[in-house]
Amino acid sequence: MSSGQGTVINVLIVEDSETAVAMIRHSLESSGGSLCLTVVKSIAEARVWLGENTPDIAIVDLMLPDGKGTALIHQNRERANYPAIVLTGAGNEVEAVEAMKSGAMDYLVKTPAVLSDLPRVVDRCLREWGHIVRHRLAEVALRESEERFRSIFTSAAAGMAVVSPQRRIIEANPAFCRFIGYTADELTGRLVDDICVAEDRCRIAEMYADLLAQRVPSLDCERRYLRKDGTLVWGHVSLACVLSGEKGGGYCVALVQDITARKEMEEKLLLLNRELDAFVHTVSHDLRSPLTPIMGYAQFLQEQYSGTLDATAMEVLGEVRRQGERMHAMLEDLLRLATVGGLERPDAPVSCSQIIQELIADMGRVVAATGATLDVAELPELYIPKTLCMQIFDNLVGNALQYGGGGAVEVRGERSGDRVRLSVRDHGPGVPDEEKSRIFELFYRGSCGSRTNGTGIGLATVQKIARHYGGYAWVEDAPGGGSIFLVELMDGGG
Repeated sequence: MSSGQGTVINVLIVEDSETAVAMIRHSLESSGGSLCLTVVKSIAEARVWLGENTPDIAIVDLMLPDGKGTALIHQNRERANYPAIVLTGAGNEVEAVEAMKSGAMDYLVKTPAVLSDLPRVVDRCLREWGHIVRHRLAEVALRESEERFRSIFTSAAAGMAVVSPQRRIIEANPAFCRFIGYTADELTGRLVDDICVAEDRCRIAEMYADLLAQRVPSLDCERRYLRKDGTLVWGHVSLACVLSGEKGGGYCVALVQDITARKEMEEKLLLLNRELDAFVHTVSHDLRSPLTPIMGYAQFLQEQYSGTLDATAMEVLGEVRRQGERMHAMLEDLLRLATVGGLERPDAPVSCSQIIQELIADMGRVVAATGATLDVAELPELYIPKTLCMQIFDNLVGNALQYGGGGAVEVRGERSGDRVRLSVRDHGPGVPDEEKSRIFELFYRGSCGSRTNGTGIGLATVQKIARHYGGYAWVEDAPGGGSIFLVELMDGGG
């Protein structure tokens, strides 16, 4: 009889015959395994011992002084605590069947020839018992898992539904019932198509087909649901498939979160943004109309009456012109900010390197006046409107020239898949930590900007462009001094 290294097999022998016990002991010990044998002579003694111990295997005589040994064996092997072998002095088929029905793993006659083979029988019974125990543990684990799922399914705040491969609802939890307006009984057996809008049905059928064909492990989407009362609600759906291994078997589990309020808020926000953009566009246009003649009249008075008006009057007229030009620049910037996001992606990529060269040509005087140098590396091409790309570089490079203190301005760009990062570095005094996030706010100019001309709209425009294309703009301290302005955005050309 074999046993694992260092493993002791605890054997309970329930036998009132000293001769039989001696034969059993000799047979087992001759196998060379590590054994611990406990011998009792009656059912009563066995029950006392079993009250405090559990054997690895029991060898039980069928006929004992106080009854049949099968009384010590659980009739259901799946619920028994240990395996058992029944021994009898004279075997017959009736007793063998009775012993096996009582839950015994085997039935042996107490003859020297049979008992000599006892170690092999014990080995086989222990292996079979190991299979039973593992199966039992697996069932317990499955039952506990199902109970946990049932508890989560019933009490979850989010809607949950189990759907068949034919897209019929097998079960829905209380939260999903509240969300969709049907009772659980009304939903059971109903097609998923019945609770979605007609134009979404083909897409939903394709989603389930992809899951069941294992083309995707799971799916997330936002979709509309048709409630029992006919109203539409929005849900964020996480869908996964559990296959059974049989053809056409398995089911899908859908987790549905009610996002109706969020979608309504998004729609209102979108409408408000459209109205705001339209308002800014209108105000910008309407205010520029009277502003142009005001600036023209101030210039006319300066030119025509320079010999008549005193110095104070000329200074006032100059201030009128300067404030008018400042207002005109602000209106232009507001107009550009309002139109960001209103342009479609171009069919062909836009060359950032070409845009930089155009800007350098336009900024020639500024570059010469500041004494700065431009260091431009190879830049990626973008599927973003040229006007928006130009606004990004115009604002970032322009700021670097204006605040960089005449040092080198470094322009860099790199692509990683669909994500593109652009950066402009200067060697100026840098941006204070407390202003790093605020300088991208509309009209905020910071401590450095307050000493120069500007409207405080440029960086807000850059941020809006970046966010419109799924990205973000920010500023970091540059090694050795200065600032690095960075823009990341998603570009479909990667």
